[in-house]
Amino acid sequence: GKRSGLGDNDIANVVPDSWQEGKEYFKSPRLGFSKGEIVVAFRSDGSRRFGKIIQDYGEQTYDILVDRSGGDGEGQFRTERAAAIGKIATGRSLQEEERASQETTVRALKKQRKDVVAKAQVGQKIPDDWLMNKDVAFSPTSFFKSNEFVVVANPDGSLCFGTVKKANGDGTLEVQVSGSKKKIFFAGSLGKILI
Repeated sequence: GKRSGLGDNDIANVVPDSWQEGKEYFKSPRLGFSKGEIVVAFRSDGSRRFGKIIQDYGEQTYDILVDRSGGDGEGQFRTERAAAIGKIATGRSLQEEERASQETTVRALKKQRKDVVAKAQVGQKIPDDWLMNKDVAFSPTSFFKSNEFVVVANPDGSLCFGTVKKANGDGTLEVQVSGSKKKIFFAGSLGKILI
């Protein structure tokens, strides 16, 4: 049976005693959650209550609202790692849920990066939370197209956005690094934005 129909009115309610991990809900560090999702939250006193995901920090860390509005602890939330949150079963196996979570996470991160790039300006610093090989990859085999947004390393070590103006035949690329400045880079010293 699918346990749908849970909503905001269930937040802070005690999870039925009959619910078992592995049946009505799953726990695994490989599960991902989306904003607004109703989950099983575990209290320090060992009780289980329904909560709602209100923030996704990436890195498998989430804020869970554990008290509904109007309650004593209105707006109270806890920050938890994915492994400590119960995902309510929807009729899929744990393995299927884990796989779906991985795909969703990858898609969501790509979308976030796309949104950043859409607003990016040449010469602007890349977001502080971008990670090597997750958001940006430096590789001598990277292939770049004209006008593609890339990440360039400045002499001071900071990473900024640039755009590819043209690819030269010798494996170097001409990149716009600021309003008026262009520089030549080898492919391996340009960051490929993983979108």
